[in-house]
Amino acid sequence: MANHERLDCMKCPSLCCRMAGYVRVSRDDIRRLAKHLKITTGEFERRHILEITKKGEKRIKEGFKTCQFLTEDRMCGVYDARPHDCRGYVCWNQEDETVYDYAVFLQDKVPALREREKDLKKDQNSSRQNLHEAVVAVSAAQAALSAAMIRLAETKSSPAPEECAADVLERV
Repeated sequence: MANHERLDCMKCPSLCCRMAGYVRVSRDDIRRLAKHLKITTGEFERRHILEITKKGEKRIKEGFKTCQFLTEDRMCGVYDARPHDCRGYVCWNQEDETVYDYAVFLQDKVPALREREKDLKKDQNSSRQNLHEAVVAVSAAQAALSAAMIRLAETKSSPAPEECAADVLERV
């Protein structure tokens, strides 16, 4: 069994409740959950038992499906009464390291990737601004050159090249 560094469960998108496998419930778990939900044990079993195995084990979560008690804000809706399987599960102490590996990636790598993405967007916005300024400058230079060429065509005499260049630069 692996024994990795502990992770911050609050930074995880509840991978244990989404993909960690089945959740079995004992009679004690069913009683505790039913009491927490303020229903009878029979009602709890009708509503929440998803599978009964050939061995008679009752399950409230199927394989890699999301737990029915996981709330929209990624919290356990029955945390105080959660089953024994959930109380004892921590992803950093399991033979199958899949959930732990995902959690490490999400907690360590994703924030770094998001920071890099922000930096790239800033660089991209800066580059767009620089490009825009360059396009405006080129457009102004083209307009000035066109005006100088028109004036040149209107006059019969040909001005010196430095005069044309000075005229174009003045207009940019």
